[in-house]
Amino acid sequence: MKQIYPDTHFATDDLYSLREQPDVWLKVAAFLKRALGRTIQLRESSGYLDPHVLIGGVEYSLFRDEGHGLRELVILLAAAYRDDWTLLMVDEPELHLHPSMARLWLAELRRECVERDKRALVVTHEPSLLRVRDASELGGIWHFQAGRGPVSLACALFDRQRGEETERRRTQVSATLRVNPDLVSQLVFSPRPVLVEGVHDVAALSASLERTKTPEVVAQTDLVLCGSSVEVALWFEISHALGVDVRAVADLDACLEPSVQSVMDSYPEVTRRYREELFQEPPKTTEILKPLIVEMKKAGVSASPKEKADWLARSIPDGTAHPLRKEKIIAIWRDHGMWLHDQGTIENVLGIETKGLNQAAQAASSPGPIDAVVDWCAYEVDLRGDIELLLNIAVERVAHALQEAIRSDPEAQFSMPVGASSVADARLVEVVPIGDGFHRLVVRTPKPFVGYWLEFSRDTASSQLNLQPPQ
Repeated sequence: MKQIYPDTHFATDDLYSLREQPDVWLKVAAFLKRALGRTIQLRESSGYLDPHVLIGGVEYSLFRDEGHGLRELVILLAAAYRDDWTLLMVDEPELHLHPSMARLWLAELRRECVERDKRALVVTHEPSLLRVRDASELGGIWHFQAGRGPVSLACALFDRQRGEETERRRTQVSATLRVNPDLVSQLVFSPRPVLVEGVHDVAALSASLERTKTPEVVAQTDLVLCGSSVEVALWFEISHALGVDVRAVADLDACLEPSVQSVMDSYPEVTRRYREELFQEPPKTTEILKPLIVEMKKAGVSASPKEKADWLARSIPDGTAHPLRKEKIIAIWRDHGMWLHDQGTIENVLGIETKGLNQAAQAASSPGPIDAVVDWCAYEVDLRGDIELLLNIAVERVAHALQEAIRSDPEAQFSMPVGASSVADARLVEVVPIGDGFHRLVVRTPKPFVGYWLEFSRDTASSQLNLQPPQ
């Protein structure tokens, strides 16, 4: 086994370390006793290692009578506690383990690395293993995504910041993570996270989602609690740096926050539209909003975010370009993934006077403006477009095969597909000869596309081989 292990990485060597390294066995046994209330004893049977587990008055073999989960936990613990490694690589340790056990093991691995100056690389798809509570923990988390290189969360956070700005951002991130330790896992494991300011937004959007969308859409739409609009913008920027498809929802006064403006101004598409649609140079949000801010000061609006949002929603003077400026910013930001409530605040959207979880959920339980927000941010895997594209490609391939056959025999009339895949193709389309060298392919399946068709001759160009809906 020792000769085979370096090349195959079997777990047998980790298991035998229980016998050969007493300190490993003692640590594993202590962990199992403390975490699971089980005692492990090392025994040998006919020269083979045969550990036994004791719990209460029951005794049984770890290898023959125990489930795979505990065996895997013993192997992972033994690997972590051994002293003959400097870099440990573990792929998906959560397999067969309860999430709480996987987290406990990860904590032990972290402790071993810190105390003994070792390094470990852990690949995981388990959200609970990324329960982060402080910005300092982000340096060890890398995000992998198809089509781009891995990105460090620390780089996504601090790459463009220096000095005081770095510390300010670190403080912001840590404060947000303490409120929502699952934020990082929600970002990286969600098909498309939706960033929101507070628990009232979550309550209202959840109620509207459950009322207006199917269960699978509700399950796929992850609402991520961030804090204020400043934190929403912060994690919006971080998500883009990670390559995460993200949407964000905030009160209307967010457009007045310098840090939020800075984030949105950093996107070339936003500034391009500022130039082309608002003729603004320099193309910055603060420059566009200057006339509005002047009007706001004239009106005596206080520094209260709610009063600012209410004024922007209801009190901008008519007969000026100010309403158009506001509407343009809302539209441009929304197209780039940031929704600002036209009505000002979430309370105004819901038609309630004061914030409260019950009030928000109850207000959203009836049809209202909140449903427009949900329609915009809900995530649904809609396969129809991709199915239609792939179906068109498959039918075009069948047509090409028939075109080749017709060129070989111009007088032939075909009633079946031809070629090596003709049997499978016949399940997909029906071939109908219509005379004068023309044939029609009619789709048999899938159901939404039954009856779609295309007609062709041997001279029809590929660009014309496009499916048509039933007449």
